[in-house]
Amino acid sequence: MRNRIGIFSLISLTVALLLFWLFYPTEEEQILARFEELSDIASKSDIASAIADALVLEDFRDIFAPQVYLKTGGRARLAGQYTDRELMQLYGRIRLQSKRLSLRFENIEILSLSETDATTTADVHAEGTDNIRASNRVESFHAKINLRKIDGDWKFRQFIYIEPLPGK
Repeated sequence: MRNRIGIFSLISLTVALLLFWLFYPTEEEQILARFEELSDIASKSDIASAIADALVLEDFRDIFAPQVYLKTGGRARLAGQYTDRELMQLYGRIRLQSKRLSLRFENIEILSLSETDATTTADVHAEGTDNIRASNRVESFHAKINLRKIDGDWKFRQFIYIEPLPGK
């Protein structure tokens, strides 16, 4: 009887570890999921309410490291060093002034990955429609994006504009 319990326990533990290993996302998958999360949070549809705008701000802040560096292309006034809170407030102002926002990342490539730091490149597509003038602004560029693992979560810490995308 004792042998059966021991064998059953060993088999159960092995199956549990195998399932955990199969379904637990790799570091690369966690980083790619972070990009998708940023796209979802930073985008805004025409029907988003002021309450939705306010609720998304904490989620926005939580995906950034405590200190974030932005080196931008066309929007030089946004370049600089920010705390996660300052970046959240800046994004909040942009979100309130916009009727619609869209942010997406394509061709994400992980260049280097260590236990605590990751360097990636991606094609960034940002688009927004102003509330007042209804003017549309579109930017597409290639960027180098650095992340840091803080308390078990990958957080964005640096965005460096490299070059505009051809034909954009």
